[in-house]
Amino acid sequence: MVETLQHLIGQYGYFAVAVGCFLEGETAILLGVFAAHRGILDAQGVWIAAICGTMLGDNLCFHIGRRMGRPALDKRPAWRPKVARVETMLQRYGAPMIIGFRFLYGLRYVTPFVFGSLGISPLRFFILDAIGTLIWATTITLIGVYLASAVQKALAHIQNVEQGLLVVVVLAALIGYGIYWWRRRQRQRAARVQAALDDASDRDD
Repeated sequence: MVETLQHLIGQYGYFAVAVGCFLEGETAILLGVFAAHRGILDAQGVWIAAICGTMLGDNLCFHIGRRMGRPALDKRPAWRPKVARVETMLQRYGAPMIIGFRFLYGLRYVTPFVFGSLGISPLRFFILDAIGTLIWATTITLIGVYLASAVQKALAHIQNVEQGLLVVVVLAALIGYGIYWWRRRQRQRAARVQAALDDASDRDD
């Protein structure tokens, strides 16, 4: 999924970010921000595309839930625990739940559908969803900008470390060669001295 989004963003730019947010979420924004950091896209454009794609997806699911209603939810037993949790949180928190549901991992995709089935006003949902989407998209975009900057600094640090290691390796190689050369000269000198002594000993004999 990540590789596919990365390819699409590289090829289709902001449209791919919008589609990615319509279907997925954070990953599309983060990949878009990383593309912006590399100069392929603009971070503000990624933010706008994320908002458009997210709101389109949320409101489409909301109106599908509003049209299909509770019978559609009842036909999906796997959704029942999530539906019950969404309903409980909506009764407890009200508007903040509608604003912040995109931060609830595992619930956010079924939540607009449930809201629509509960008969919430489309205008009320649109306004609160717009507020929540602005907060969510801004948060994820800023996180992406920070991560992109941190990754660049880490890569620069790694590059500096690699350069430092290269210098150390070269110095170690030079020192090692110097020691080898010095020992070789010492052995050669010792061999010449020993040869001279042996020659002198032969002459004495």
